[in-house]
Amino acid sequence: MLRARSTRSRVVGLGLVILSVACSSIAIQRDLSKVPAGQVGFDDMCGLQEYFDALAIKTVPPPRVVSALDLEGLDNGKRVRGGKERYAFENDFELQHLRRVLKENWRGLPEQIATSKKIEIEVEWSEKVGTKRVVTGEDAKLGVGGQDYALPYHPCLSELLYGEPLYRQRRTMWNLPLPAMKPSADAGVTTADGGGDATGARSDAGAAER
Repeated sequence: MLRARSTRSRVVGLGLVILSVACSSIAIQRDLSKVPAGQVGFDDMCGLQEYFDALAIKTVPPPRVVSALDLEGLDNGKRVRGGKERYAFENDFELQHLRRVLKENWRGLPEQIATSKKIEIEVEWSEKVGTKRVVTGEDAKLGVGGQDYALPYHPCLSELLYGEPLYRQRRTMWNLPLPAMKPSADAGVTTADGGGDATGARSDAGAAER
């Protein structure tokens, strides 16, 4: 059983505000349940190479952690780690990729995701081979417009939140170049110039494989 570790736990505002989970008809639209988990990332089925490339060259910040709780315990004598984390997607780049991932993989999404300036995602995670992964047997929470909606598990959500190590390995394996940096119209911040969408990265990877 997992238990909270006081020296490792981080809780930001947890319990101060209780959001009800709204009833919704959100359901899986693109079923990848039969695809091995590692293949989802290495084939970039979620189209996230450009996203993680931009994070790698630090042109954009990662989603902000709103609250987090680390848990640790023993399972048949084996030490296991897990927890719960809530992320806020707030800048245009983050929201662009989150909206795309949501729309490609779920249906029945609340209309507010198209215009909201902040979307939050809360998940339970467990550590596998030293890497966090979203727990498959629990719904995540999609927070938008002041409400939380139950979001059924999908591997692309795990890739979006915790796929950085895998996409770094994928970049090295396929010898994919990091994007150049170009000036942004937003306060002079530099942004990644991926030279196209994630489909280009998948094509490069396919060419390398052939």
